[in-house]
Amino acid sequence: MDRLLIQAPSGAYHLHFGPGIWAELGELARSFDGVVVVSDQNVAALYAHRLPFPLCVLEPGEGTKSFDQVARLVDQWAELELSRYSLVVALGGGVIGDLVGFTASLFRRGISYVQVPTTLVAQVDSSVGGKTGINTPRGKNLVGAFYQPKGVFIDPAVLKTLPRREITNGLGEVLKYGVIQDGALFELVSRSIPAFYQVALDVVGPVIRRCVEIKGAIVAADETDWGLRRILNHGHTFGHALEQATGYRVYRHGEAVLLGMFLEARLAHYLGLLPAASLREIEAALLRVQLEYRFDQVDKQTLLRALGQDKKNRAGAISFILPREIGKVEEVLLSAAEVEKFWDEVMGA
Repeated sequence: MDRLLIQAPSGAYHLHFGPGIWAELGELARSFDGVVVVSDQNVAALYAHRLPFPLCVLEPGEGTKSFDQVARLVDQWAELELSRYSLVVALGGGVIGDLVGFTASLFRRGISYVQVPTTLVAQVDSSVGGKTGINTPRGKNLVGAFYQPKGVFIDPAVLKTLPRREITNGLGEVLKYGVIQDGALFELVSRSIPAFYQVALDVVGPVIRRCVEIKGAIVAADETDWGLRRILNHGHTFGHALEQATGYRVYRHGEAVLLGMFLEARLAHYLGLLPAASLREIEAALLRVQLEYRFDQVDKQTLLRALGQDKKNRAGAISFILPREIGKVEEVLLSAAEVEKFWDEVMGA
């Protein structure tokens, strides 16, 4: 069993890797006075039997991250008589992890939870770092809290049950880590895209570990997103806006991040920050992923309105994390007029 220590300022915890995580989680659960597993219908059918505890099963999809669902979970946990000394297990992808973490931060003023991520995007990103939240009609993750889990349990073998679209969904976050901080990782993933679709564990496993190692170090340095942690938002400013502008019905989160990375690389080049050779290298990697990079179906004004509501904005400007080279990014603040000019001149051409 492989472990990695995350030393967040609000509390340290371990990431556990490998097929033995199910037994290890069962052993941990015995130290709590009650346990409940929360999952969605798809994941519960595959893996809930590995965790013999009461189960709350939710509808899959981004629409589950809502105030209504938080209220329903609170009622269910109260009915199960969970105390402040109980444990909640988030078994699923990013939607389940975000929702369960946020609800756990509220229930009885905070109870313990662990993450058991079952998608690539959750294993490399959303399960680590304690960001929790739900969506509202005005924005993605507009309501949330920083609330660290007691542990994260990752079995890369579960990725073998994912449809190919979910691998694409995760590759956005994987490539992001290469762009923001590790050029060697970017090069490895770029040439290994077929291995991800085949879920070749000898390739995928070490990449997952490297991604969470990068994120863990960033979280340890900046838990609440006021400084270094902002670099994790590369691809997300445009990505979240694309999700919101299309009513969360067109793109999965990781697909939107891939599209956002494509746009933000072009924006960086347009602003003179990113050399043409680096732009070509980033675009070549993104285009190896099974995703169509089309933007003609996006209404510009709807997109601009969504960008204006991004929770990272400040002083009336839109915050972008843009690459200067592969492995190095910086924050750039732009007005809506500057973004519209880029869109018209580069994307609308």
